[in-house]
Amino acid sequence: MEIELQGELLQLLPQKAIYWDRTSTLVLSDLHLGKAGHFRKHGIPIPQKVHFDDLVNMTGLIEKHNPKRIIFLGDLFHSDLNAEWWAFIDWLKHYPALNFILVKGNHDIIPEILFTHARINFVENLEEGPFFFTHMREEHPTLYNLSGHIHPGAHLFGSGKQGLILPCFQFCGSYGLLPAFGNFTGLAKVRPKSDDRVFVVADDRVIDVTR
Repeated sequence: MEIELQGELLQLLPQKAIYWDRTSTLVLSDLHLGKAGHFRKHGIPIPQKVHFDDLVNMTGLIEKHNPKRIIFLGDLFHSDLNAEWWAFIDWLKHYPALNFILVKGNHDIIPEILFTHARINFVENLEEGPFFFTHMREEHPTLYNLSGHIHPGAHLFGSGKQGLILPCFQFCGSYGLLPAFGNFTGLAKVRPKSDDRVFVVADDRVIDVTR
């Protein structure tokens, strides 16, 4: 699904990411790598495969779009250091020419030096007109804010009082929200206003459900 936002053409991808063609950039948020390991550490047997699937999805996006860089909008790694970090490091080695930028999220608590050693540029926010990239929503006087953090989901209703919540992109007057890229994440139901644009992700499709 291609949209125009602030004069820029963006592709909304069913893998729950954005491709900004003019700058050859993939933008995604909230992988929460290491979350499965965090749960296992506390006795809850979550398989590591959930994060392996996320890396497979990223690999597919890189092979398809051949970006020059990836911007992570925070919460790349969920918790303290665990084995899933080293699996991610091994994955990064396949892309030595790719520029990785991490906008700090509230879950990015491992030492910054580890991101530096992994060739990940670690920043508080990123201004690149016409966009202001942050983890949590943050107003900017002139730039359009793109963020993640809340794992937005749209509640859709069908006949017979049927309903389901699907991950979504939401674009409002001065800011836009990206869905969580990671598969092992929850959803927070959004309440769009009449002039908001909302696009849900359903399997391999992005669908415009704007009212």
